[in-house]
Amino acid sequence: MRIKWCTAGLAALSISGICAAKEYEPTWESLVNYEAPEWYEDAKLGFWVHWGVYSVPAFMGDHAGEWYGRWMYVREGQSTRHDQGLATARHHRETYGDPGTFGYKDFIPMFKAEHFDADEWADLCVMGGAKFFTMMGAHHDCFCLWDTKLSKWNSVNMGPKRDLVGEVEKAVRKKGLKFGVSNHTAFNVQFFQWNHINGYDAKDPANRDLYGDPIMLEEGLENARVKPEEQTENKGRWAWFARTRDKIRPSPRDVQRWIDRTKELADLYHPDLYYFDWGHRLDEYEPGRREFGAHYYNQAVAWGKGEYGAPGVVLNYKSRWYKPGSAVRDYERGGMDKIGDMVWQTDDCVYDDHNWSYVPGVAIKPTNTIVDQLMDIISKRGVLMLSFAPKADGTFPEDQKKMMRELGGWLKINGEAVYATRPYEVYGEVGNQWFEKDEHGRKKMIATEDDIRFTRNKNNTVLYATLLKWPGNKARIKTLAGVDLSGVKSVTLLGTKGELDWTASDNGMIITLKKQPDYGFAYPIRIAFRNQIASPGPLTIEH
Repeated sequence: MRIKWCTAGLAALSISGICAAKEYEPTWESLVNYEAPEWYEDAKLGFWVHWGVYSVPAFMGDHAGEWYGRWMYVREGQSTRHDQGLATARHHRETYGDPGTFGYKDFIPMFKAEHFDADEWADLCVMGGAKFFTMMGAHHDCFCLWDTKLSKWNSVNMGPKRDLVGEVEKAVRKKGLKFGVSNHTAFNVQFFQWNHINGYDAKDPANRDLYGDPIMLEEGLENARVKPEEQTENKGRWAWFARTRDKIRPSPRDVQRWIDRTKELADLYHPDLYYFDWGHRLDEYEPGRREFGAHYYNQAVAWGKGEYGAPGVVLNYKSRWYKPGSAVRDYERGGMDKIGDMVWQTDDCVYDDHNWSYVPGVAIKPTNTIVDQLMDIISKRGVLMLSFAPKADGTFPEDQKKMMRELGGWLKINGEAVYATRPYEVYGEVGNQWFEKDEHGRKKMIATEDDIRFTRNKNNTVLYATLLKWPGNKARIKTLAGVDLSGVKSVTLLGTKGELDWTASDNGMIITLKKQPDYGFAYPIRIAFRNQIASPGPLTIEH
């Protein structure tokens, strides 16, 4: 029988001499008894990858390389945002032929991962300064990169003929890193909807475990078109959603295969972090979200990672698909504008805009941008999970490895201001041009000489004021204006020798800087107090 939890706040109850610990139930009331692990809030930075069958064509067209399997099947008028998928559809026909003859499944034998070395991946993660590594389990295409017993469409039976998740799990744990998995499969039937609607190889029952087995609620879906007057940046997109979202839905079989594989991935590899994309937002997945949350937390306790209330693992969710406090909120390419009540996460990519998987010739972000983003995130109690994009053969492009070296080099010098820190009472001082738009209308992070982000040590005796841009020979910390700074013991710049001269004034703490350090990027000033860190000035406003 199931032993119910007793009252009075006891951690366990004894029946006939047997101690039965409390278990999570698949209810929100139970799941909100959750505390994120300290290892995660200390880590601040993790790496992960977008890697799979889509890495073979390695073509982004007008959208994203990892969405190749969706857009290759699209026809005129069926895609969104100015026919963004048509470039991929045309490329596929010109390069590989008609998708009815050469479907997405036909890329699988070409995905060989012939130069993949899990130990090298783990070494790169360590070199880059990350404290955990999240491995792609399966993207929307539902091709599993682990040794699943639930489907033939996996990397052990096909393509690489290797358990890619298992190899990475062993390699990163050997390096002392935490290990996570990424699961995007809930969006599978919507991802391949144009394959289903247009009657390509998804119509073959032999392929339904890869493409899904959706419920088609209406005839004539091939006529779902975005009208010319709807072809604007957002209007056309939402017109399409309104027209199609209730016409192709996951079947009970699709939902069950999702929950079965989702549990299997956890049970096989005991991940410390489990990342979900937004695909399980549909009502059909609602019981499964709660069911998996309880399963994962209970398993984590059984694996010895934690206990009820603090299971020692991280479950990521987006938007409102888990109840606040029941898991760790994730913001894709975004974040919070204030200090969070609990730790949260930004997932982002080395590429700009939509693309996440490897595409040749596409530039990645400057390392300086990543450092600024990291400092902004952690000043608000966040964690950055940064995605890289290996080639189909399992090797990383040189520009990405260079970024890892630069990021890791900066963290080796300045990690004291990053790892195991906590937010100050205010997160920072923000310049007027923190964000600006490029020629494509995309937001770009632009740090100014006025941008400072704060972190502190856990003992609350050292404040780190990180200058995101070198200000010249003087730095002014306006947050400390009018503050009694008699308790300051020393002021130094990380990575340099000697103390810095400073004065307290009604305009802030004025610090005289020496030569700009060679490490570049952001510059953490270490302000040590004899006792506790002074609170901000009375006029400080958190931006």
